[in-house]
Amino acid sequence: DLPLQQNDIPFFFHVPRSGGSTMKDIMGSCFGMVMASDVGARDGHKYDKTLQVIEDSEGSKFVNVDTTTAVGIHRAKSLNLVESGLADVIVTQHLHPAATMFNENQRGRMFTMMRNPIERAVSLFHYLGVADWEPTYDPDLAYISIEMYARSKRIEHNWMVRFLSNELERDLTEKHLDVAKEVLRKKCLVGILDEKAESFMRFEKYFGWPLPSEEAKSCHENFIENASNKHDHPLIEEGSAAWELLSVKNDLDMKLYEYGKELFREQARLFMNKNQQPQNAAPAPNQQTAQIGAASDEQNNAPMV
Repeated sequence: DLPLQQNDIPFFFHVPRSGGSTMKDIMGSCFGMVMASDVGARDGHKYDKTLQVIEDSEGSKFVNVDTTTAVGIHRAKSLNLVESGLADVIVTQHLHPAATMFNENQRGRMFTMMRNPIERAVSLFHYLGVADWEPTYDPDLAYISIEMYARSKRIEHNWMVRFLSNELERDLTEKHLDVAKEVLRKKCLVGILDEKAESFMRFEKYFGWPLPSEEAKSCHENFIENASNKHDHPLIEEGSAAWELLSVKNDLDMKLYEYGKELFREQARLFMNKNQQPQNAAPAPNQQTAQIGAASDEQNNAPMV
């Protein structure tokens, strides 16, 4: 891949219930970044004719666009969001439509946080049953069991593979899984929720995000220890009926998650000195991954959109 350049823009692929809210809060509250997500388009700003930076009630800054919907991405593109230079980071779940906003001179540098798909599904089930501020809020979930949810049409089917392969409606196959793997391998700096502190360190080191003050450092430590938008809920036991049902519904995502963990181990080489050796490093699946994961003193070979 081409070296990281000054005009490249961090591009956060937000997988729901996978530490993304914590990542966004760290970027906005601790680093003081201007974000393009959904927040800036609230309170009627989605009808603004020109781009501007607005502040929320907590002082975080956002561009007045919504990069979390196809319609919002189209508007952001028509207003030349990327060319404006207003956004320090762009957040979206819609990788492929959002990728069209970038150009040869201003490229997106993709990074993401991944979570065990079954754990993510359980978290989402309990969260959407109470999160009345979310557009996907479903109060009926508060009155059914996780097993009933797993058997219903409400359950997600391989969310990560769908959004990475850009197949949101039709049945998925192993070919879609291969596409999703290729996107992660070639384009993405991978973080793992179970390795949250290490993942955030890698993002910050790669993009060169220094904490500007002691207050910012304290802010950062607080979010690492106390995750944003966390919702405590009962866990399910591996091998239980609920676990098996969710595993079947998310079989391709489970395979992708295991592959993501391999990439996470391989990409450790990006953040090591030449004399260091990664622990349990996975072998490079092929030449391209070897290029992404090659040991280097400069973190400039990471993937791009």
